[in-house]
Amino acid sequence: MRTAHTLSVELALTALLTAVACAQSAPKPAAAPEVPGLAGQVAPPNAPAPQLRHAEDTNSLPLREAVSGLTPAFLHFAGPYHAATVPQLFPGDATRLKGLVRDGKLYLSLEDAIDLALENNLDVETARYNLVLAQTDTVRAAGGGNVRGLDYSVQLPPNGVGGPGSPLLTADTTNTNPTAPAVTDLTSLNSTTQQTQSLSESSTGFAYSTGPNVPLFDPQIIADAGYLRRSDAVLLGGSTSGGVNVSFPQALDFTTFNASYLQGFSTGAQLEAIVNNAAQVSYANGSQLNPFHSPSTSVTLTQPLLRGFGRGVNLRYLRIASTDKKISRLVFEQQVMDTIYGTSRLYFDLVSLGENVRVKQESLRAATKLREDDENQEQQGTLAPIELTRARALESAGRFDLIQAQGLYRQQEIILRNQLLREASPVFEAELGSFTEIVPTDSITVPQALDTLDVPSLVQQALARRPDLAQAQLQVETGKINAEASRNNARPQLNLYGNVETRGSAEQPFETLGSAGTGIPVTPQELGFGGAKVSTVYQAGLQLNLPVRNRVAESDAARDAVQLRQVQARTEKLAANVRQDVETAVVALQTAQAAYTAAEESLNFQSQLLDAERDKLTVGQSTEEAVLQNEAYVAQAKSTEIAARSNWIKARIQLDYALGDLLEKNHVELDDAIKGTLP
Repeated sequence: MRTAHTLSVELALTALLTAVACAQSAPKPAAAPEVPGLAGQVAPPNAPAPQLRHAEDTNSLPLREAVSGLTPAFLHFAGPYHAATVPQLFPGDATRLKGLVRDGKLYLSLEDAIDLALENNLDVETARYNLVLAQTDTVRAAGGGNVRGLDYSVQLPPNGVGGPGSPLLTADTTNTNPTAPAVTDLTSLNSTTQQTQSLSESSTGFAYSTGPNVPLFDPQIIADAGYLRRSDAVLLGGSTSGGVNVSFPQALDFTTFNASYLQGFSTGAQLEAIVNNAAQVSYANGSQLNPFHSPSTSVTLTQPLLRGFGRGVNLRYLRIASTDKKISRLVFEQQVMDTIYGTSRLYFDLVSLGENVRVKQESLRAATKLREDDENQEQQGTLAPIELTRARALESAGRFDLIQAQGLYRQQEIILRNQLLREASPVFEAELGSFTEIVPTDSITVPQALDTLDVPSLVQQALARRPDLAQAQLQVETGKINAEASRNNARPQLNLYGNVETRGSAEQPFETLGSAGTGIPVTPQELGFGGAKVSTVYQAGLQLNLPVRNRVAESDAARDAVQLRQVQARTEKLAANVRQDVETAVVALQTAQAAYTAAEESLNFQSQLLDAERDKLTVGQSTEEAVLQNEAYVAQAKSTEIAARSNWIKARIQLDYALGDLLEKNHVELDDAIKGTLP
């Protein structure tokens, strides 16, 4: 195996050899790529691209992962109290795989690889559940609960044998003398490690304050019933002139009943209706087992005027849940993009490694033929034994290089297969045993010249298309909603109420409205209070809760505003990184194009030199050693050309990734990826 020289060193070496041999016929060297810089800051677009708008607004949901029973049918009374059903983890689908296996080999195109990954990859499957989580938060917020949040993590694909930014193939300095082969430890390549990237613009431990209470949009009924015995003292006899009064208890039996109905509204108002027989139980002269014989009632409507007032603050969690649904789809699209990106890199690395294996096989065949010829000459006595030893050493070194190249190919096969299939699933047990080799059917084709790359236009395109930037901007919007609620929570509590009671006598108590996002109400204080026998009460007024100094709420509002600025700063940095990604990807692609052109020229010149040396050998003007040396130069040039093509295709994929249009370039519809079934 060749030592780890960079691609530029390889190109410099081969170019020098070519210049010495072909000084007269060598064309002018390829010019360095020119990349137009950005003329100042490129402003972000006013609106996202249609692809992102579709990603935000699509109503597609996963088919196999969808929760049933989350929103029961109308008038289905028992439905809300049955647990929703979550299906078992999808084991994968081997249908597409069956049609790709022939004669014990898996014939795989890039399109097939991407489709298999999007249907079966567990990172994509995990991201689909995020869409279901967003749906549950929407239902929760509609009932008056807060949102429980999303999983913003995205799994980055494994590097594979090639690794990002490193040359896939390395080359030794060509030498006709046998040298110690370079040993590559295949266990130290760290090729299967995956990293997790968080798209959350919030730092660890970051959380906005809860803000004011949320109305109880789901009506609440609170009730209790029971048995009560009341013993009253009854005067039976005695004297008004100082005699002893004699009394005996009179036992009265009652059925008690207390019930209340609570309903919140988007303005912050809360309706509270109470019915009980507290007055009857307290004042009746005889037993009464019918709790509705003469009930007491109370109806109260309370409207906040400062804290908790307005649809904006009271519907904030519903607005956040709606925004989170868009974010979940964008995060899923980013996971799909990363999966396509990683699968494409792994696939084309496998293509290049396969070509490298063929180069090693050709080199080994040449070395074997040389050894066989030298053996014949040594037997005839026309060749020194030391030359045969040299040929055998070269053959052994070539065999070693081939073994290592084949090992890298096999390792890359395993990594790619694990990305496409669920090897632990029983669905794939039979299919995994039906093939022993992956045969990539696509090749890497480098165009003669690149299209014009207008960097400012590409930056505009990336800013409008990148799902990671779009979801970060939506996180800013949810932060604004939370900060607005925090400012509202810093106001005093001033409520306007109106109350009507029958058989009542109590003044309206101060009660907590709504809940802190849990949907669990506070039991009304007068649920079991009794009034007079026949009193009817009408009352209205204001209730004030004025926190002195109000330091807790003020600090929460200030902290949330500061945290919002942090999110805005991180989003602006992400936008700057998008610009940087595009510029560096353009430089990488143009450099890879120039490097491939130089590598291709070097291979052509080395092939011409080899043909010339062979012609000279046939007329006795050269030696086998010189031919062997040129064959080694050609093998090295082929490996360099393979590496240059590999770097070019990965640079092309990197640019598509930076622009955010990998789905479009690979003809993948987001709705199909969400459903988990591609055409």
